[in-house]
Amino acid sequence: MKVSYEARLKTALRQLLHSYGAPLGMFLFFVLAALYVFMGRGRSPVAEFPRAPGEFMQSARAERRLAELRKLLADNPDDIAALAESGRLKYQLGQPRYIEAIADFERARRLGLSDARTFFYLGSMYQAVGLYDFAAQEYRKFLNNYPGDSEARMLLAKLSYAAGDYPGAAREYEKLLAEKGRDPVMLENLVLARWKGGLDYSTQLSELRTLGAAGAFLADYVEGRARYELKDYAGAQALLKKAAEAASSAGAFADRAALLWMAGDSAYRNKDAEAAGFYLRELMKVSPGHEEGRILLAKIDKARAAAEKAAKAQSAKKKK
Repeated sequence: MKVSYEARLKTALRQLLHSYGAPLGMFLFFVLAALYVFMGRGRSPVAEFPRAPGEFMQSARAERRLAELRKLLADNPDDIAALAESGRLKYQLGQPRYIEAIADFERARRLGLSDARTFFYLGSMYQAVGLYDFAAQEYRKFLNNYPGDSEARMLLAKLSYAAGDYPGAAREYEKLLAEKGRDPVMLENLVLARWKGGLDYSTQLSELRTLGAAGAFLADYVEGRARYELKDYAGAQALLKKAAEAASSAGAFADRAALLWMAGDSAYRNKDAEAAGFYLRELMKVSPGHEEGRILLAKIDKARAAAEKAAKAQSAKKKK
């Protein structure tokens, strides 16, 4: 029967107390207990864990070190430490070297490498080369070791959403919110994931509306988007109108083009050509290459010009 770490620790403490007497035994008890608490707390990655470009070795230096590692591996292809270091350096050199880096890491793992940082690196690289299922598996392994790593959890949440695993994305966003507190953008992502996954999102949407102007704006946007995709164009237009009016004061908002397109298309489908034309002209300012918006705006302008021409002809006819 497998004995847990906690049971082994308790047994060791009892033996120490029995062997060395109370004073020394109690001292060792507190030392080991403190060590156990420290080891069990959160488990942050070790300090040498470069992820961002500013933390990486200079490219020229990395290439020189890789040349040294190639010689080591030529003499001993099973050198786990050399394979792991080679994989990390190739990861740092960017996407053109990712396939090589993946091969180094995977060989090192087959030989027995046990470094949880490898899960993060492999997750990032598998995601970059389009192997999303593999990427998600690596992020989950990493989070099993470092559950408090918000960056990895956010990457997994976004990856799950993009892959259509909406319930999985919702679970990750819920964990992030539990760790970081109420964040409007995070809560918006949770609402979207729950909606896309067919889960009830009314509670989260109501909570989003309580988070000030930014929360109210995002709530209107995400509910308007849901109504639009459900073809409830009247409901969508009303909500997206509010969101469009508030967008300028909502700070950086990446989906502004999507908001204006849905607002314009909803208005058009509700036979509100004037509002549709306004939103689509705003869309052209934000995203001049938006093909659907350009075509619909041209259609609206053509119909308006024809209506004005017909009205003038009718007026002239009456004067005669």
